[in-house]
Amino acid sequence: MSSGIYAALSGALSKQQTIEVVAGNLSNINTAGYKKDRVHFAAVLDDATQAGSSRGINYTYIPDTRTDFTQGLMQTTENDYDVAINGDGFFKVKRGEEILYTRLGNFDRASDGTLITRSGEKVLSADNKIITIPEGPISIDERGSILGPEGEAGKIAVFNPDVKLLEKQGNSQFAYSGNEQGVKLSSGAQIFQRRLEASNVRSMEEVTVMMTGMREFESYQKAMKNYYALEQKAAELGSL
Repeated sequence: MSSGIYAALSGALSKQQTIEVVAGNLSNINTAGYKKDRVHFAAVLDDATQAGSSRGINYTYIPDTRTDFTQGLMQTTENDYDVAINGDGFFKVKRGEEILYTRLGNFDRASDGTLITRSGEKVLSADNKIITIPEGPISIDERGSILGPEGEAGKIAVFNPDVKLLEKQGNSQFAYSGNEQGVKLSSGAQIFQRRLEASNVRSMEEVTVMMTGMREFESYQKAMKNYYALEQKAAELGSL
């Protein structure tokens, strides 16, 4: 098989991956706190690692799929426990012994007074303690202080982990592969009560990326067919 076919196949596979990632983004367009993904490409250019017949051919490959942490729009809710972050940072929550980070502040009060996410994780304070709040009406200020009938009952913290070390875990949550001790508090973030951050997926942008990817995928397919036809013709001529 010629190096041209390998290059076209590599390109087709990369565009197929792009289409799959965009499809995943579109399926989460209405998922609060969701962060879209993008495929980042590179080309193999190292002649020293290529066979003589393939030197000068660029093989596209996919190094990784990266998450775009651009802030989504804020949506108004009627739940006093819903909060959204304006600026950089994440809420820190605990599931069993596992620590997770999220931009999704759809919180609630458990029967024992613990502040939890809708999926049951416990929300942590700046000193990594579980937050407990009393019954009754509350207000939450921009610093995250939870104010109840008898004053401040707790404080929601915003942390600033290295986003390059965050790994998606589903439910708009991320695991952190770095050192937890090195995660600092966010200095400039604000917390808005009765708000949720919407997905940062934009339908028109994703549709444009998908259509471009599909056209390029078809072009690579045609290129493979043309290379194959040329190989067949060369084989026929060589047998004469």
